[in-house]
Amino acid sequence: MNKKISILLFFGFFCMVGGNAKVIESNKASKIKVQPCGFDYDIDNYYCKAENIKLYENNIGKNVNYNKNYTVIKIDDGKYTRLAALNQKTLIIYPLNYKIEKEKSQIKFSSSNGNLCVTGNLYSYRNTYNDSKICFRIIEDAFVKISIDENIKYISLSNFKQILLPNSSDYFNQCLKINSKNKCEKLSDSENHIYRFDEIKKNSQEIGDVLNNEKIKKLNLDGFKFLPYSEKSQYLIGEKYEDTDEESSSVYYLIKIKPDIEVRRIGNFYSIDKKFNLSYSDSSGSKKNIKLEL
Repeated sequence: MNKKISILLFFGFFCMVGGNAKVIESNKASKIKVQPCGFDYDIDNYYCKAENIKLYENNIGKNVNYNKNYTVIKIDDGKYTRLAALNQKTLIIYPLNYKIEKEKSQIKFSSSNGNLCVTGNLYSYRNTYNDSKICFRIIEDAFVKISIDENIKYISLSNFKQILLPNSSDYFNQCLKINSKNKCEKLSDSENHIYRFDEIKKNSQEIGDVLNNEKIKKLNLDGFKFLPYSEKSQYLIGEKYEDTDEESSSVYYLIKIKPDIEVRRIGNFYSIDKKFNLSYSDSSGSKKNIKLEL
């Protein structure tokens, strides 16, 4: 009899511990509040799925990385990324109601700023943005669009050296006035680097495809220089060698590859200052000045 009572008491104690464990787990989950669970016609309430709630819980107490009080959480959704911001003080989750294409997009935010910007392709039921830059901010308990810049091609140029401004087509001769030939060759490699097309294609298939555009391809250029990177636009200087019986010379082209492809012949000489002011002579010999778009 005593043995049976002992077994029953032990079993009852075990159940109490197990029951308390569930209560603790339930209380932990209840700390998280998602605002809102879904968006548009998202009948699955994606952001309140059990696995996502667990992900939010695992980020409680993590370092903030957005707007002083928030931790931005990236959720893997196949070929897409979804974002949610966890307020570490209130434990409220604010979903960004877009699917972001992983391979063609870039996400930027910081712990000291309230802006969260996505460049690339974003999708929702009501709104789709391709090749765009959309910036958001949490306003009155939700992510709100604060700026939209559409049709921006995101091109990664991190594998390429940029020329140092000011720069001109007469870079090497100007360098030789104050430096040895050996030193100018070294400086030119870092400050005035010229790429062949096959080098560019090897480093970036994406840039190679852009330069295969018919507007550029038909020029049969011998070399390319990358101007300093800009968020809204990207320029290159293309060079074509021309040999005659009397002399050898070069013809230069200003090539814009972002957001749209544009080509302008800038003659046998050009110069660009630090503020992206370009000077050149057209085919008639008239001097031209243009301000490059940044």
